[in-house]
Amino acid sequence: MIVVATDGREQSDGAVRAGVLFGEPAGWRIVSAAPLLHNFAPELDLGITAQALEVLRDQQRQSVQDQLRRVRVEDARVEVDIAASDPALATATVARRENASLVICGLGRHRIVDRLLGDETALAIIRVSEHPVLAVPDDFAHRPRCAVVGVDFSEDSLRAIELVTRFTTSSATIHLVNVAPHEHVLHLVPGGFNAYEEHARAQLARVIEGLGALPDVLFQPVVRQGDPGSELLRYAAEHEDGMIAVGTRGLGFVARLLLGSVATKVIRASPVPVLTVPRRPGTRRLV
Repeated sequence: MIVVATDGREQSDGAVRAGVLFGEPAGWRIVSAAPLLHNFAPELDLGITAQALEVLRDQQRQSVQDQLRRVRVEDARVEVDIAASDPALATATVARRENASLVICGLGRHRIVDRLLGDETALAIIRVSEHPVLAVPDDFAHRPRCAVVGVDFSEDSLRAIELVTRFTTSSATIHLVNVAPHEHVLHLVPGGFNAYEEHARAQLARVIEGLGALPDVLFQPVVRQGDPGSELLRYAAEHEDGMIAVGTRGLGFVARLLLGSVATKVIRASPVPVLTVPRRPGTRRLV
């Protein structure tokens, strides 16, 4: 089961298209949250009645139905959950209840003012989600032909490699990108960057070997140097029609609240789909 989070607006049209594209045969359902005034002023007791909440739900349901017509979704089997609560928490609740394999949402907007107004729903969903989250731009319509996966050899990044092949074309190129530390750190390593690169490429080769037979998929090992988030974004920009996949390193409430800096930077700046994969409890760095 795939859960699609939408606000009914055009910025989440791509998420609905992705639900159509990836939801079969497992099935998919939509979650949408009716906006509440007390979300913007929680210190105020506005006395919203049950009747008023039902009106908000009806209005939001109509927005979603309009969106389904706009993106030409005619599947009557799609169920729609309308919640009068925080969008991220509502989505996580439904995903947990349905034992979802994936949550899909819109990437949203990337302006500073959106952060100030709290319009970073994708990041909020990722912070509370126990499931992989695929955030897509509003014009998303087809499977990417390539993917850039940030690989630090942790369990969540290795899961990202396995998952990303489900969303690309059958003959995709998957770039496995490991980012070396800055030079001021590498100078402490005997042999510097050259030694690091040799070791990283050997480890990437082991990872590729362990993936098994995917005859039409090309895995491309890559080692870069610098800030991981910036390098992943820069490398993805060099390859058209792609997506980015990263682990979130989310362990426990505090870690999910802070979220990994790499995942945060990528989500906030990427114009292409981003798959984030949470670390399962009790896991560790594998290599």
